Amino acid sequence: MYGKKQWRGREVEGRYSDIMTYFVRELSEEDDIDDVLSVFPHFYFTIEYVTKMINPTIGSGNRERYIGAIRNILDNTFNAVTIEANAETLKKIPIDLFNRCHIIYRINDDAMQYLKETDTFSIDAGWYRVHQVTKCNMMKITPDNYKFDETNELDEI
Repeated sequence: MYGKKQWRGREVEGRYSDIMTYFVRELSEEDDIDDVLSVFPHFYFTIEYVTKMINPTIGSGNRERYIGAIRNILDNTFNAVTIEANAETLKKIPIDLFNRCHIIYRINDDAMQYLKETDTFSIDAGWYRVHQVTKCNMMKITPDNYKFDETNELDEI
């Protein structure tokens, strides 16, 4: 949900699809997601959040607050946590979060729209390490899937 710091809705991407989710793009000083830990079984931290979390220029206190919010969920609840990553952020995610969170790895490539449903998407990770999936076996998410997202009381924007 563009323009919002935090919102709620059913997850429509990845393995936690259809689970009520609390989405976090921004965590300001006055935000306390502890208030909703018992309400949502899944927390999703966007690429914007992760980018700030790993950014060394925001100061160690802010970095620790961003990282600590995720660690608090993982250490003190049974909630699932998803974090978004891309080529710039993946290798900079703290190892404990990398190992304990579900990661949605984003690849921006508009060529996918030109493939037929029976074509294969292949990611070459080097020397005979290839991952492939046919397009028809992938989840297809469109803007319409997000129409039931809602803002919440914690978001004043």
